[in-house]
Amino acid sequence: MKAKLVSMMLVLGMTAGLLAGCGGSGDGAADPEQSASGQEDQTGTDAPAEGDGAGGEDTGSQNAGDGEKITLKLFHNWINVEETPYFEDIAKEFESTHENVDIVIENVGDPDYRSKLKVMLGANEAPDIFFSWSGETAFKFARAGSAMDLTKYFEEDSQWKDSFVQASLTPFEYDGGIYGVPVRIDCKMMVYNKALFEEYNVKVPTTYEEFLDVCETFKEADIIPLALGNIEPWASCHYISTFNSMCVPDEVRTGDNNYKTGTFTDPGYVEALNMLKELNDKGYFTPNTNAMDFDMARNDFFIGKAAMTYMQSIEFKRCEENNVDAGVFKIPFPAGAAGNEKLVTGSPDGFMISSTCKHPEIAIEFLKLMTSKPWQERMITQLSSPASVQDVHNAENSNDVTLQAVEVYEQADGFANWLDADIHSKISEIYVPGLQEVIAGTKTPEDLMGEVQAAAKQVQSEEEE
Repeated sequence: MKAKLVSMMLVLGMTAGLLAGCGGSGDGAADPEQSASGQEDQTGTDAPAEGDGAGGEDTGSQNAGDGEKITLKLFHNWINVEETPYFEDIAKEFESTHENVDIVIENVGDPDYRSKLKVMLGANEAPDIFFSWSGETAFKFARAGSAMDLTKYFEEDSQWKDSFVQASLTPFEYDGGIYGVPVRIDCKMMVYNKALFEEYNVKVPTTYEEFLDVCETFKEADIIPLALGNIEPWASCHYISTFNSMCVPDEVRTGDNNYKTGTFTDPGYVEALNMLKELNDKGYFTPNTNAMDFDMARNDFFIGKAAMTYMQSIEFKRCEENNVDAGVFKIPFPAGAAGNEKLVTGSPDGFMISSTCKHPEIAIEFLKLMTSKPWQERMITQLSSPASVQDVHNAENSNDVTLQAVEVYEQADGFANWLDADIHSKISEIYVPGLQEVIAGTKTPEDLMGEVQAAAKQVQSEEEE
């Protein structure tokens, strides 16, 4: 194999894989929740058949540059024992059909990935292909001119473009262009213990009032309704990402997420914070949730002490590993709310191509291979990551809860991205930690949003200078 793996931080046995764009740093940061997605070694992970690329062209028959030796640098943050071979094997297959191409792979885990990438881009050592979260994280690269507009490649190969879950392309769209290739989708669903629901004769709620009633039933039975460890507030940020999408009109929320136009004055933001506060005030979250470690709270769900937990789709495999017969549902939409009922909380993750890449056509061929059906199927089974392309999930490669989630997001209008990945980092630095204070009752929703509004004004004035 010609691919060279330069591992900056190879952490064997880590349960952390690709981390979602929703961390406490607010800079499009990765989500520690995803480090909880337990994964095990897979069997039967031989590389998919060569030349089975996506789109309308055969990626296995092309050599670039008429024999010119080409090196493509790939930089990503998938570092655990199952993940690194996945990329090595894709590189190996690509090189076998592109004899004059070397794929040099470098990887480093979070939180170092973001800082390392910034240094590489700033020092003119940009990788040709690099991992990125969608939303504001990707938009920063687009605004800075660090990432290439890939629109023409999607338009030239409509079969490839149409193969994606279409909602997964939107979070990579900026100023009329598409700047990223989605590789996987991570969405948030309420996961519930079927045995507890049956024991207490509880039905899956279809309205928000029914959802609160379900929580009350379990609270009265001394079972934690909603397992939540919020010692790091990205966990509650997932809830507020959902509640904002419910309470704030789409066009307003989208405008506020853009630092150039954001004001955060819509009353729906306060309404969303009150929804979050209500869940804690009524005793539905894990007791002392702000002092509770995330994994400890999650374990309460796995051992039957909690009836429900808000879980990312990349974690669903953990239910099987802990012998929990689980089901999933989307948190029901509150009656009369002003937001969009057809959004799903979450986002696609993917790869961008550096604006300095000398051979973008070859880089696109590599990403087409990565998003081809065989490699997307292997990603599902080997990495427990939901695919970004359509019609690859089935009963053989996906568990029931994943299939339910896929059905939901394939029918969605789009994604309500993780809040801290979708807003300017300086606003997120105020907004996300403030969620703990609202939950604790030391700050009112109105006061927090006042601080967020002030931060938004400050960001606009600084960016205009």
